[in-house]
Amino acid sequence: MAEVLRLLLVEDNLGDAVLLRETLRDCRQEDWFELQHVTRLEDGLVALSTSKFDLVLLDLSLPDAHGLETLSRTRAHCGSTPIVVLTGMNDETVAVRAVQEGAQDYLVKGVDAEVLSRSIRYAIERQRMVAELAQVNELQRHLANHDALTGLPNRQLFYDRLEHALSLARREQKAVAVLFVDLDDFKLRNDSLGHDVGDRLLKVVAARVAECVRASDTAARLGGDEFTFILYDIPAPEDAARVAHTILDAIAEPISIDANELHITASCGISMYPSDGEGVETMVRNADMAMYRAKAAGRNNYQFYLPSMNERAMQRMDMEHRLRMALERGQITAHFQPKVDLRTGAITGMEALARWRLPGGNMVEPDHFIPLAEETGLIIPLGEHILQTACEQARAWRGAGLPPVPVAVNLSTRQLLQRPTGRNARYNLIDIVGRALDRCKLPPSALELEVTESAFLKDVDLGISILGRLREIGVPIAIDDFGTGFSSLNYLKMLPAEKIKVDRTFVRMLNHAGPDATIVSAVISMAHGLGMKVVAEGVETMEQFERLRRMNCDEMQGYLVSPAVDGEKATKILERYRRKPAA
Repeated sequence: MAEVLRLLLVEDNLGDAVLLRETLRDCRQEDWFELQHVTRLEDGLVALSTSKFDLVLLDLSLPDAHGLETLSRTRAHCGSTPIVVLTGMNDETVAVRAVQEGAQDYLVKGVDAEVLSRSIRYAIERQRMVAELAQVNELQRHLANHDALTGLPNRQLFYDRLEHALSLARREQKAVAVLFVDLDDFKLRNDSLGHDVGDRLLKVVAARVAECVRASDTAARLGGDEFTFILYDIPAPEDAARVAHTILDAIAEPISIDANELHITASCGISMYPSDGEGVETMVRNADMAMYRAKAAGRNNYQFYLPSMNERAMQRMDMEHRLRMALERGQITAHFQPKVDLRTGAITGMEALARWRLPGGNMVEPDHFIPLAEETGLIIPLGEHILQTACEQARAWRGAGLPPVPVAVNLSTRQLLQRPTGRNARYNLIDIVGRALDRCKLPPSALELEVTESAFLKDVDLGISILGRLREIGVPIAIDDFGTGFSSLNYLKMLPAEKIKVDRTFVRMLNHAGPDATIVSAVISMAHGLGMKVVAEGVETMEQFERLRRMNCDEMQGYLVSPAVDGEKATKILERYRRKPAA
């Protein structure tokens, strides 16, 4: 051992102390130890309380202590410092008990230098190994109960603490609140920015939310972007609401990562003990359902659990299951709605729209299943299916000698910004579009992709990059539902789009006096100035048709021409409108 060891000798016999010092010096030539000598146990205990030693050499027979009591009192004060008993009592029974009660070794006075040196060295090394093993065990216990990324309690520790909190609350008749917090659109952000940025964002969020609760409460990470909280002895639901509000505000503060300022929000559900359940699973499940209610209410808010949520949750689970089965069984089909040139009356394109036909012939409204598909990720296979179906129908129309009009397919936010990770490891929008065109032997101009203006704004750079690559291979891009999002001219100038589709809410109001006509006229002028065409959605009356034509709108679609119909009926419409003159 190269370092100088600090030794404490507790020995009342001065002659033995001098002999021991000389024996220690005989162990090595150089000075390898510092020895502090005291003659009473009380003095030794004071020294242990005020100074740090590497080892204690302890005599069991002292003026103020005798026998194994001396060892036990020393052990109580020395912490992890090893003890070697060095005494004149050559008693094997005492020696065994001394080791059992914590001594590293038991030596009888008069041992030679080599034995003493080895005993000291081994005692210190064993104690260090014990300390390191204790650290490893403590680390293992911590990792078993804490999230490796954020350091917060994990699911196992959260459930254990909630079980304890509920048991205590039953005995003391206290209230407990469980908060379930889920970050809004985190998966989309994680996929678009990359998992490294996503992990760093989670760590910042975890640090913030942990400061929002009392030391007696628990903030935990269940996994992914889900955080849960136990608020014990919460006086009233209003107090739980205040904590939820504090947490949501903390999460909503801008987060700087790599010089980028990120903004994220969260939704929170709250369940209260005992009114909302008495068991761990029930409390967590009900808080989770309340969180989904907060999502449905617009996100970035909190909601309390209501008993009616159980029924809605079951309905949602049933709908998700049925949608998965519908995809597997081919019940999701494409219907087509024509687009018409306002000047010539000729059909300029067909928009493919997903429709769900039940076995009995009834249809499930798109508003009922498209948002669910988006939320659950089923929009990925559903969107690919509609894309392939649209391309196959376009090929069939061309094969029948009908006008080669492009077929438009809607892209959801998740389809546009999805990165190829996890369950969708093979997902690549550019490749999917290319394969669909290749299989049907269609030119890129035969397909048109529509994306809402708000979809790409969740990640402007990625959205523009992907749309740009699609445009480079020759696929036209249209901005759908224009006017319902941010309608930023700055972003619009950057988009590689050829068309703008004015949302039906503006077109509908063209029948009445008001600002909508001015808005539509301004959008048309702006789009033409940027070299884009304009398509008016939801045209239902001749009055709307005439006003749009006077405004120099390029195309229209809506019930005035036809609702979305199946492929067979769409074929007949194409035949009828081959070269229909303007009205």
